[in-house]
Amino acid sequence: MRRGARGLALIGLWLAACAAEQIVAQRDRPDSHYNLGLAHLGGGDAKKAIGELSLAIKEEPGDPTAHNAIGVAYLMDRRFDLAIASFQKAVELDPKFADAYNNLGSAYVQRLDYDRAIDAFKRALTNPAYLTPQQAYLNLGNVYAVQGRLADASEEFKRALDISPDFAEAHNRLGYVYLLQGKPPQAIAQLTLALRHAPDLATAHQNLGFAYLLAGDKDRARQAFQKVVELSPTGDLAAEAMRQLKRINQ
Repeated sequence: MRRGARGLALIGLWLAACAAEQIVAQRDRPDSHYNLGLAHLGGGDAKKAIGELSLAIKEEPGDPTAHNAIGVAYLMDRRFDLAIASFQKAVELDPKFADAYNNLGSAYVQRLDYDRAIDAFKRALTNPAYLTPQQAYLNLGNVYAVQGRLADASEEFKRALDISPDFAEAHNRLGYVYLLQGKPPQAIAQLTLALRHAPDLATAHQNLGFAYLLAGDKDRARQAFQKVVELSPTGDLAAEAMRQLKRINQ
């Protein structure tokens, strides 16, 4: 890979570990501890969610959805061992609970336990009734990418896109893999699709900037990195984009 793509390792290898969107539907009682816990999760308050969901589990200790929900709260609170234990309890109570397996894999990723993460994601995919298998395929592909198994990662991202062709993050990740493989035309095609479906996806603009650099198109690379700074003006992503802009403009 050419010099211009040197910063890719700094900005591209994040994992889709956030599982909050996979919580199940609310219960009939709007004031239940479970529903209050979900409301706190939706508001980003993991600690209050844990308090309410702990009470829900005391009321119904055999409810796998409550254990899954509190696992997500622990994951948000970066209490990974408790998250793993909660997701394990959820799948013990319901061995077909695909979302809980996917969330368990995400928790293992945070512990850098990739072998167990892969097993959990694959278990999620064994359930033919799983409503969002594209999420598990995406997560599985991310782990393979981290491990350097780029061909395997590419296949998983393609499977996610077979299910959900407008899945912007899967296009973004597939484009990133093509970039690592030194295939800028394929990378540009996938990243362009990602941005068609999610125009404000800053990481896709960043990856697209590197893809244009590899293709020798500095003008379009500059535009892509400028868009990153516009969308995400602080943090590591913007810092890397500004470094690349400085190099291009020298």
